[in-house]
Amino acid sequence: MAQDTQTGGAPETKFSYFKSVRHIAFIFFIGFSFYLLISSIMLVFLTRPDKEVKVPHVVGKQFGDIYNSLSNKGLRPDVRFYDVFDVDDGFILSQHPSAGSIVAEGSRVKLLVSRSALHLTVPNLVGMELPFAVNKLRNQHVHDRTISVATGIVSYVPSEKSAANIVIDQSPKSGERITPGRRINLLVSAGKVDADMKMPEVTGQSIDLCIDLLLSKGVMVSQDIATVATPEQSGIVVSQTPAKDAPVKKGDIAVLRVNHFPMKERSYNAYDRIDWNIPSDEKEALYEAVIEDFGPKRIAFSRRMRPGEKISFVFSRTGDATIRILADKKSIKSFGVKFEGYR
Repeated sequence: MAQDTQTGGAPETKFSYFKSVRHIAFIFFIGFSFYLLISSIMLVFLTRPDKEVKVPHVVGKQFGDIYNSLSNKGLRPDVRFYDVFDVDDGFILSQHPSAGSIVAEGSRVKLLVSRSALHLTVPNLVGMELPFAVNKLRNQHVHDRTISVATGIVSYVPSEKSAANIVIDQSPKSGERITPGRRINLLVSAGKVDADMKMPEVTGQSIDLCIDLLLSKGVMVSQDIATVATPEQSGIVVSQTPAKDAPVKKGDIAVLRVNHFPMKERSYNAYDRIDWNIPSDEKEALYEAVIEDFGPKRIAFSRRMRPGEKISFVFSRTGDATIRILADKKSIKSFGVKFEGYR
């Protein structure tokens, strides 16, 4: 009888079969492991935490002073207002997250900000010298508290009846009820503007309070800037030429020595300094510097100058400011100044 050689198959064939299966399984295992590794790396990469920032302490500060600094840190202020009678407008009463918390960049910081329901009566400023009127506004007493009211636009007009630098009108009027955030616009006498003009006394005044007075008389101003050690002295005129009551006429140049404190970090309200050389390709012209900030738009420098001469002046600033240099009323240069706010 013949032998069946097919039964059970050859041992070599069985071994090759199982070897191939193990090889395929090994390759699958390696491929799957590689897939898991790449997936894990991608998962970590795609779900990695955002850049983290530390939340600063802002309670008790003016919202306007810290808004930019929060934004610059990558935080988004979320503001809710709370009506109060005993706190000025714009103060931060609470914050969440609390100071020192570590949060992801782009996180919201919830702020509860005061909205003053306090009202005060506008004082009568007519007949007062401008510096005294400004000081009176800064020291209003309401319910055993001292309230500071800001001046708005200060305009100078010639007057035959009132001496130079005397307030001759105001808006809002005396006796009106306002909130502390309202600004008071003042109309101030420039005195007589004629051939017999006399130089007013500006020594001891802030440069921002006297430059408009001199410009209204047609007197140009050249600032001799002196560096001082404390911010309280900044912006003060410490000497003048011509002297008080000296005869002046339109087109004359008054030289004022003005203090300036160079700041390492700019605050919300401060005196800043601009130095700029007029390019050689410009022309002789009336050069003016116009300040645009959170206060009223105003001129901080005005003088006829030539190419190559240096424009140098100290000016008051509230918040961020843009300084535009004009030549015969045409804008030729601009500077941006930002306050750092809270750090």
